[in-house]
Amino acid sequence: MPSSFSSLTAPRGSTDQWSRHARWWPLLVALLVGLAFQGTRGLKETSETRYAECAREMIVSGNWMEPSLEFLPHWTKPPAAYWFTAAGMQVFGVNAWGARLPGVVALLIATWCVGALGRRLWGERVGLVAGMAFALGFPVFGAYVVTTDIYLTAAEALAGAAFVFAATEADERKRRRFTYAMWAGWGLGFLIKGPPALLPLLAMIPWNFLQPRARRVPLGHPLGLLCFAAVALPWYLVMLYRHPDLLDYYIGTEIVARVASKAGHNSEWYKVLEIYGPVLLGACGAFGVWALVVAFGRGGWRRAAQWRALWRARDARLLLVGWVVLPLIVFCLSRSKLHLYVLPLVVPLALIVGRVLANRVSWRAFRNVTMASILVFVAIKGVAGHLTSRRDMAALSAEIRAELATRPPGTPIVFWDEATNHGVTFYLGLGRDAVPERIAIGPKGKFETWTPAEFRERVAAGLYPRGAVLVVSERKRARFDEEMQGVAAVEVRRGRYWHLLGIAPATRGGS
Repeated sequence: MPSSFSSLTAPRGSTDQWSRHARWWPLLVALLVGLAFQGTRGLKETSETRYAECAREMIVSGNWMEPSLEFLPHWTKPPAAYWFTAAGMQVFGVNAWGARLPGVVALLIATWCVGALGRRLWGERVGLVAGMAFALGFPVFGAYVVTTDIYLTAAEALAGAAFVFAATEADERKRRRFTYAMWAGWGLGFLIKGPPALLPLLAMIPWNFLQPRARRVPLGHPLGLLCFAAVALPWYLVMLYRHPDLLDYYIGTEIVARVASKAGHNSEWYKVLEIYGPVLLGACGAFGVWALVVAFGRGGWRRAAQWRALWRARDARLLLVGWVVLPLIVFCLSRSKLHLYVLPLVVPLALIVGRVLANRVSWRAFRNVTMASILVFVAIKGVAGHLTSRRDMAALSAEIRAELATRPPGTPIVFWDEATNHGVTFYLGLGRDAVPERIAIGPKGKFETWTPAEFRERVAAGLYPRGAVLVVSERKRARFDEEMQGVAAVEVRRGRYWHLLGIAPATRGGS
């Protein structure tokens, strides 16, 4: 094994206590915390319900190639995350449990990769601590929401592990096989989220070239690139063949606009500190904070001489720092910023934490922090499952279902100024002909059907012979009353966050 990857000297304390649990404890903890209360919280707007509804529509329509939302084409992401979510719902049901359980599988895969990386680089103890820091950190919350990010994290962890295994492998045939696996992992990431999946290569490519030629990973091996192409590209090529205009959309909207324009989320510069700062500080939970104290207190990380020594040795810790810093720079420069964007960076952060703590803490202290962290995360998820929220669509859908039960079959649902609300479609299992209508304040968007004036005209013309259920949020009720004067809407149910109003059945030609 290259000297820059050499194992640590034996840590203080009983090695047996650490090595006995190194392989399986992080996985068992990830499984326990990941499954705890995973489906008790309803799916929330806007991201969770959007991904879950796209996945449900794949099941309903049987079209697993072309994502749709409210049965309209929806191209904002490649399909892999929808596939995983749909697979979970086919096994466990179309509900929050089914939608979220595949995220637990991704959490387990990523945790295993982190542990394997730690063991490969610095031995059993580092693998145990790094795996536990990952399993009891921000990834728990990444697996608790239905988005692409936990799947991307698992794919990047697989690719990163294969890269490090290739870099530390003396057998040339095994080195090539790890390289093929690495490119397949990047291909899977590309099928999950597109080009952002390749950001860790910003650190891995230059670090690889800093190594002596005989130890370099053959990144450009034709069979490795073929593995990437075989996994990543077929879906894109088929879609571009069917829909040639998608190339302009993906490049112009999903890449350039999100990075360089205000089309994304939280484009202000100060959102970097507000969004990414707390996430990175808590990325590895209590273990991350513990490692900071140890690193800057007893670990000597402030010594310039130590960093120079790491540079001369081309040490793996430099790779991990680059794996965090270089993608983070891209995220900071991007005009679109969300907390979960940096979730894949927890992989190298957990390895750094494992390297810092493993040789400096006792088994007893490590065990106590682990048990306390498990209790905290399970308690947080348990409480979250019983908190009320305006964005929880399970509760709203139950109210709408109860009201529809008192009305004629086919009674339409109409949302006031809620263009991005898709949870009701998911929970009520609505088909193409029964998706909610939406009234737009201002220009109509993709999912909005009517302006207030158009809706008033429809009601006056008697186009709702079964009546309708109007859904208005509490905070928008005043604007609704102002805009919809002349529409005889009677309040039938009133919750903390939503008002359900009813329009009496009318005959065509009059109200």
